[in-house]
Amino acid sequence: MRNHYFENVKIYKEFNSHSYISLKNKYYFHSIGKAANSTVKHYLYTQELIGSGLKYKTVHDRLNSPLVSPYQLSDDLLNSVMSGDEYFRFTFVRNPFSRLLSCYLDRLQDQKSAPYKEFMRYAQNLGIIQQPSFSDFINVICTQSDKEQNNHWRVQYSDAMCAAVKYDFIGKQETFALDMTKVWKIIFGAEKSEKDFQENKSPSKTGSSEAIKSYWSDDLIELVVQRYSQDFDYFNYSKKPF
Repeated sequence: MRNHYFENVKIYKEFNSHSYISLKNKYYFHSIGKAANSTVKHYLYTQELIGSGLKYKTVHDRLNSPLVSPYQLSDDLLNSVMSGDEYFRFTFVRNPFSRLLSCYLDRLQDQKSAPYKEFMRYAQNLGIIQQPSFSDFINVICTQSDKEQNNHWRVQYSDAMCAAVKYDFIGKQETFALDMTKVWKIIFGAEKSEKDFQENKSPSKTGSSEAIKSYWSDDLIELVVQRYSQDFDYFNYSKKPF
């Protein structure tokens, strides 16, 4: 039953890595690469650990997270988490144009990153053997299936398994602070202001929103609008980057 959620869009390992479940506070958070996921986890971890005497070292160490993964649950409990009324399910998404540019600036220009190495293994079959340009990056990832794509640039609709998971709330990085106040009220029953969610805990701030005009040509825009059509349509993003 559990493969109903992720089959054809990602592997089981990624389902476990990107799903964060609180049995105490009854919520499911799905993290999408390059869409405020580090910052959301920072706030959730901090709140979950209050009174425990414990501290987390990094939100990127999945095995030491205070939030559990699907593999730790029975099928019945997992189905309750993923589709029952008792649990609140949410995720955060990002404008595809700024998200993909941020991914390129952060992951593809760092030739030591795991996503870069994964990309190059695929790109070499298409004749790209040197440091890829932004145009190379977009052209290659738009040929990949959802399952072949790395989670940092996978179509968000697929990565969050929106065809199988009914989310109660989908926040946006562009309105992060406001959206987190809504999430917080539902999960923890506490009123927060937008000022309480101003920290950006991303380990790599690329400034992609400001740099967007210098990277997107008409051809690349058209390609992304077609390949990422589900993101633009389902999450109601403009198909014009600027």
